Amino acid sequence: MTTKTVTSRPEDSEATVVTPRSGRPASSLGLPAATSPHAMRGMGLGTRFFLAAALLVLTTLGIATAVATVRANQVAESTIRTALSEVPRAFAVYKNNFESQARSAVRSLADDAGTKAILGDDVSNPATYAEYAKDKARALGCRTVFLIDREGIVLARNDRTDPEARRNFRQVRWVAGPIETWLESSAIIREGSALAVVAAAPVITGDKEKGEARFAGVIAASFTVDETWAKSLKSLTGGQVAFLANTAKRNEAPVAEISVATSLLGGKEFLAGFATPETLKTLLLDGKVVGPLNLSVAGDQRIVLAVPILSSTEEPLGGFVVSRSLDEEMAAFRQIRNTLLLVGLALILVSIPVSYAMGRQIAKPLQELAEGAIAIRDGKLDVELPEAGKDEVGALARAFRAMVGELREKAQLEELLAELQRRPPEPTLALRTLHTARNHSEAAEPQGGAFPTPRVGELLAGRYEVLSVLGRGGMGAVYRAYDRELEEDVAVKVLMPAAFEEGTAAIQNLKQEIRLARKISHPNVVRTHDLGEAGGMRFLTMEFVPGTTLREVTERRGGIAIAPGLQIAKQLCRGLAAVHEAGIVHRDIKPHNIMVLPNGVLKLMDFGIASSNEGSLDQLQEGQTVGTPYYMSPEQARGEKLDIRSDLYSVGIVLFELFTAQRPFEGKDPLEVMRKQVAVDPPRPSQFRADMPELLERIILACMAKDPNRRPPTANELYNALMRVAV
Repeated sequence: MTTKTVTSRPEDSEATVVTPRSGRPASSLGLPAATSPHAMRGMGLGTRFFLAAALLVLTTLGIATAVATVRANQVAESTIRTALSEVPRAFAVYKNNFESQARSAVRSLADDAGTKAILGDDVSNPATYAEYAKDKARALGCRTVFLIDREGIVLARNDRTDPEARRNFRQVRWVAGPIETWLESSAIIREGSALAVVAAAPVITGDKEKGEARFAGVIAASFTVDETWAKSLKSLTGGQVAFLANTAKRNEAPVAEISVATSLLGGKEFLAGFATPETLKTLLLDGKVVGPLNLSVAGDQRIVLAVPILSSTEEPLGGFVVSRSLDEEMAAFRQIRNTLLLVGLALILVSIPVSYAMGRQIAKPLQELAEGAIAIRDGKLDVELPEAGKDEVGALARAFRAMVGELREKAQLEELLAELQRRPPEPTLALRTLHTARNHSEAAEPQGGAFPTPRVGELLAGRYEVLSVLGRGGMGAVYRAYDRELEEDVAVKVLMPAAFEEGTAAIQNLKQEIRLARKISHPNVVRTHDLGEAGGMRFLTMEFVPGTTLREVTERRGGIAIAPGLQIAKQLCRGLAAVHEAGIVHRDIKPHNIMVLPNGVLKLMDFGIASSNEGSLDQLQEGQTVGTPYYMSPEQARGEKLDIRSDLYSVGIVLFELFTAQRPFEGKDPLEVMRKQVAVDPPRPSQFRADMPELLERIILACMAKDPNRRPPTANELYNALMRVAV
């Protein structure tokens, strides 16, 4: 199968090289003179640390008792209130679990053949109903069993035999539910001063599968909220508990009676302190949670919270009360307070000399770092810094070392760029092509059938004043323009008319480029502004970068020194990491798409063939590729799906070329180069450069591994590896 290669553009097309504008020297900006490092010198850090530590110990001992007591009380109360805030949820979970068990028990009773027989028999004797209810109450261990007919009338209940027992419960919700839906129901009810959970289930006779099911009635059972509830909820909540029942008649002021309680909350003293008119109204009339509130019970300071207990119609029937003791909670804190006093006395004896020694030890490396920072400020990068330990001071020292290394590399890179500006370029073919592109700034529209382009001095789209031509290629041209609205220079990339017809790959790639590039905001990535059209010209505006492509740097300089080359490599990794974090694979990392500014800042550009997590817009056939063969990864050359590790392979080739002035793979045509990318191992960089650090060589070769799994997994990992290269 023949492999079709689609490259992003000719190798040296659209190169952007701009001579930076001259700026004023720093001294002309009116800045104040730097303060001498010894002009203002007060008490040393070590002495201040010693005095502060001594004063702290003395002050702590004086106020320890008061602070500990107050803080213990605050923490204890906060702990109790936090725990009590979980009480409504704990009670609801326990109640729901109990109701579920009650429904299950009643469901089993409803499925019993005896229940179906007695309720299905329309002529059963009332005495039989009563006896059956008593028998099932004993079997379930419940308070009350109800037998209810189809109409909701109580046929019998085990606890009453008087005519009043045969009431119509059709309007009671926990009875109406099984009658209307044939499903179980449950609720909390009050029986005298006792609270109970009642569960009801429909009794269905006949075969449901044959469509012969018949509703025979309802059987229900109530289970008293008793000491078992109190003990279980005491264990769950960690406090004393009580259940209150509202025994007042309807429309009367609520009256609370203790239904069941643990020992400490069972007395009248608690009820007298808790059951104020306001509390009872909130709990038993409004049906709202009460508390947490402070209450004294028999001299014990307690914090109390009460949860309303509601019927099936949301009517308050009573309340569930939890109380926790502040004195019990503070017992551990009192021990801490006493221990603190003893420790404070001991600290007085040992802390003063220790704090003095520690102050001196901490201050010494910090003082050395401060002196180093002053030297760096004054432009002296060969400074002595303290040894980096494993503590925070060591981390600060390592950060200073890394910063100094970065500054040295950046200074050497700026010096290299300045030298390139001072030295005229050699008349290589690439530079002659570049020089021709620059001279187009003086040209009008191209002759001989070339596509129409904006003239120098023309106002494009009523906004962009064209200043010069930065470069031309087969697909269009790049201009430097002044944006009157933003009041700054921008770069304008214009496509020729045949390339931006709707539906063509070029316009889709242009839209792709701006959509992907605008996702990224990073100092090492060229910012893309907008896509526009004027006078039949489709153009893309982006950040104007007054710098030099890395291709021109290597063409003019050859192999770059290790230090400035590392600075370029690190900045490239930082920019590429931002690209990858935005979910984008660049797919065309090469020196032509890397700009270096005169101040040493690197900019990654050109997202024309990038792809994102949503997929690229260029539709490739099987075996078809995009990119530049000299910098393609093996999987890119094979036309496979790419991830960020493909970009890291291209970075490895760029670094190989940056440090050796040689491409790892050459060939008579693109197909031969791509074949070598796939099948031939790269040469060792040290073959072309004797002073190549071993670690740097291993990093470059790791990036160029044929298997993506053997490359660095991310640009950040590659950056961290480069940071370990010693110069």
